[in-house]
Amino acid sequence: MYSNHIKIPNNEITFVLQGPVIDKDNITAKSCESIRKYFPESKIILSTWKNSNSDNLNIEKKIESEDPGANNFYYFNNNQILNNINRMITSSYNGLISAKTKFSIKLRSDMYLQSNNLSKLLSIVDISSCTHTRKKIIIPSNMAINPDRELKLLFHPSDNFFAGITEDLIDLFNIPLMNDEQMTYFKNYKSKSFEKSPILAKYTCEQYLFYSFLKKKININFQNAFDYSEKNRLIHDKVFSDLFLMFRNTKIGVNGYKYPISFFSSSIYYAYTEYEFNKISGRKQFLDFERILSNFIRFLKLSIQLFSKNFYFKIKNYFIKKI
Repeated sequence: MYSNHIKIPNNEITFVLQGPVIDKDNITAKSCESIRKYFPESKIILSTWKNSNSDNLNIEKKIESEDPGANNFYYFNNNQILNNINRMITSSYNGLISAKTKFSIKLRSDMYLQSNNLSKLLSIVDISSCTHTRKKIIIPSNMAINPDRELKLLFHPSDNFFAGITEDLIDLFNIPLMNDEQMTYFKNYKSKSFEKSPILAKYTCEQYLFYSFLKKKININFQNAFDYSEKNRLIHDKVFSDLFLMFRNTKIGVNGYKYPISFFSSSIYYAYTEYEFNKISGRKQFLDFERILSNFIRFLKLSIQLFSKNFYFKIKNYFIKKI
C-alpha cells in the first residue's frame, strides 16, 4: 500500500520521547538507540521532569517540566495504578512545542522502533486531507478501542503514539489538565457498563485527551466514559475516519518494552484491526487476517490454559521475545 510513496527525509522528522527516564534495563536509552538506528538524521527531544538524569541518552535536547503529579488512582479495585493523564499531557505538549521540523512523532519513553516504515507512512500523511487538522494523524490500529467489540467505549484511540504534522500534534495536546472532580467522578456515580471497567475518572486517559481536543472543533456532548449513543457513535466513526490513518504497530514499526504489543496482548481483542478501520473509512478489503489470527490465539489460549497455564505462558513468552 505504501511502498510506492517517497520517503520523508529523516531531517524533517523529530521524535518526542515523553515521560520519565527509565534507567532499569536502560529502557529509555534503548528507545533512543532504536530511533538512531532507523532515523539517524532525525532529532530526538526528551520531554521529562526536572532533575532527570539523561547523561547516557543519545538525544539532541531535553525539556524538563515541573511534574504535575498524580494524586488519584485510576481504578476502584486493588490494581492501584496512578492516573498519569496530566503528566502525559504536560510532557507531550512541552516536548512538541520545542520541535522545529515539519513532522513529529510522539511516543512514550519506554517504546522503541523496529523499522523505518514511518518515513513512508508520513508521506501518506503529507498528501492527506482532513477537516479537523491540517493533515491526518497516524495511530496504531491495534491499540485503539473498537466500540463494535466487547468494550463499548467511544473516542478511545491509543495515547501512547502519534505521528503527523508537528502543528497538528501540538493542537491535539493543547488541552486543559484533568481536574480532581473529573478524576474521581465515578466515586459517586456508576453506569451499567461500570463493572467491566471500574475506573474512577470521568473518562479514560485516551478519551479525555481526544474528547478535549474534539470539543475545540465540533459541538459534541459526551457525558462520561460509558456514554454510548447512536449520535455519538456516528460522530466517532466520522471523526476517526477523517482524522486518523490507522496501521497495526508492525506496519508502523513501533513496540513497547513495558507493554509489548502482539497477538497475545489481551487488548488486541478490543482494538481495531486495519480491516475494521478501513471499513468505517469506506475502504474494503477481502479478508480480516488480524481478527482471524487474534480469535484463533484467543481460542488456543483458553484451550491450553484448561490443561496448563505454564505451557501457555512459555509459548507466549517465546513469541514475544521474537518481536
